[in-house]
Amino acid sequence: MNISHNQLAVFIDFENIALWAEQDFYDFEVTPLMTYLQTRGPAVVKRAYGDWSRFSRYRDELMNNSIDLIQIYSVRQGKNRADIRMAIDALEISMTRPHISTYVIVSGDSDFSPLVAKLREYGRYTLGIGPRNITHHLLVKSCDEFVYLETALGETAEVDEQTTLDRQLARNLLMKALQAHGQRGELPVLATRLKQTLLLMDPAFNEANFGYSQFKNWLEDSRDLVKLYIKDLQLYVAPVDFSVPGDLDLAPSEMAVQPSELPLLTAQPPIDVQYQQIFNRLKMPSGEMAVRRDVLRDIYRELTDHAGEYSLEEMADSLYERYETIGVTRSKALLKEIIQLGFRQRAFEFGKQAASFIVPAWITPGITSEADFVCRAEADFIYVIVRAGLELDYPELACILLNDPNQVDYIQSLLDDLKQRGLVTRKGKRYGLPSQGTIQFDEPALQILVQDIEQAPVPENLSPGSETARALAKKAMMQRSQDFAASGSTYLLACRLEWDALEAGDVGATVEDLRWYMASYASAMAGKLSQVNRDYRGARPYYLAFFSLVQEDDPLWAQMRGLINPMLSYYWANAAREMELNVSAWNPSMSSPAQIAINAATHPNPELRKLWHKITVELAQVNPGILRRIYSQLIMNRADGPDNARVAEMIENILNS
Repeated sequence: MNISHNQLAVFIDFENIALWAEQDFYDFEVTPLMTYLQTRGPAVVKRAYGDWSRFSRYRDELMNNSIDLIQIYSVRQGKNRADIRMAIDALEISMTRPHISTYVIVSGDSDFSPLVAKLREYGRYTLGIGPRNITHHLLVKSCDEFVYLETALGETAEVDEQTTLDRQLARNLLMKALQAHGQRGELPVLATRLKQTLLLMDPAFNEANFGYSQFKNWLEDSRDLVKLYIKDLQLYVAPVDFSVPGDLDLAPSEMAVQPSELPLLTAQPPIDVQYQQIFNRLKMPSGEMAVRRDVLRDIYRELTDHAGEYSLEEMADSLYERYETIGVTRSKALLKEIIQLGFRQRAFEFGKQAASFIVPAWITPGITSEADFVCRAEADFIYVIVRAGLELDYPELACILLNDPNQVDYIQSLLDDLKQRGLVTRKGKRYGLPSQGTIQFDEPALQILVQDIEQAPVPENLSPGSETARALAKKAMMQRSQDFAASGSTYLLACRLEWDALEAGDVGATVEDLRWYMASYASAMAGKLSQVNRDYRGARPYYLAFFSLVQEDDPLWAQMRGLINPMLSYYWANAAREMELNVSAWNPSMSSPAQIAINAATHPNPELRKLWHKITVELAQVNPGILRRIYSQLIMNRADGPDNARVAEMIENILNS
């Protein structure tokens, strides 16, 4: 169904979405969501439901997007009452405004499944949008189409356990869809029709979930499964083993051309297209150099004039308000993405605290001018290109980044800066990530991983090298959801092979990949020991190793984001299990880390309170940044009860001790 010109009615269960964002360390922005919905059609009804005394900080942005704020008063803590009011409003509009054909439900709550089913009965097209980790499958299956909120917000599709599993499921879905078309004699099938079939089979299918801007790009990367043909500027798809019988009769009009007459589409996208796809995944308009540089200069001036006075989060709010005052339209999401360029390239320092958006910031010593700061931040573009393994075409990079293909000297200066800081290195005719030197193997929290890796035997029939390690890591991702033990063993072998490849000088081996495998191994072993073996004390060092590796200013933070919350919840909940206390009601797989912390820190059992304090001190020693995030959540929600403020004070004392 083509809905590009249909009118939309948008209903946002804001309580559900905002709480998810707070708990999963996302900086939720309304503007990018509304920008995404503009691509689907004009939104003539826009309503958000929540207790605005609690979410007052979001009100300005919501009203700037012309969203009506519907007040929902909470009867008791933790009870979301938006579902009833949203259902009534949506059904009323569906009966009184027949010109509105598309209904957008933004929530992950399965309670909206009956509403969606009823809207479909009325002939309305339903588009669901919800967070990947909390959206119930019943809601997904109820919709005509479902888009994960992270995808709608343009979050980069990182390689982790969940996305790897989803990629494999999508590939299986592709083969089933082609098989269905083959049974009807409709091969090769028009790509647009194939996409419709995939959505009918799975409303949550979306190539953007895996970082692809177009369906065609995803098909091109699935050439081990499909053959692609082009005819009259239209793309056709068939299974990779498809052959044309001599008596094949393609009667339907869209199949009126013989497949043998369709040229195979096999070429990779041009390098400039690949660069643009990378920049799009950064959510950074690469062509808007003037805007980017104006903001970077303002950031430098702000932190030079007010060094250490406020956090990057507060600075983004300050700049947003300043631009609004002078009538300049720059979304808060864009400002944060520009700040992220400098954050990832260590252009800021944070005193004695861990790098974070929520602690006071200074400009890094050595950056002494606006020009230095802009260069440091823009070097992130080149770093991401090198990290993706792409060839460096200086004129094309200069064209995309600076709108001037002649600025190759500036591209070289950015590359030189990365080389000087040890972030990239020359590998033959190309650049890559350094093979050694960025990980501190002598960190106490990592010693348990180092010992396991050193003692891991390598099977004689296994080929050495980073390519084998990468293949094993992908296998371990698939195993993790079903078998912690098998996943841990496979991850450990990947760690050993990558370690050996680094020592052997394998040009494909990187410390960044080794750290990724180590963090994944730590998470799998923590799961095996605590959830399978019930060895809660033995699991604790693996939790701490995981958090020692996964820091907010590190690429692993994005790659492991889906694991951070459950790892932290289980880390604290396991303290009670270690003491053989009945904590089944805590449900760490569903409860937020902040709530688990409250449960443990205020428990009637004094020994549990003492143990929680001890392991929280240990956590603060390896990753104070994540603990400060929990502190901020507790302070933000202190109106929910006295325990929030009380536990926040405990955590603050631990951080300051």
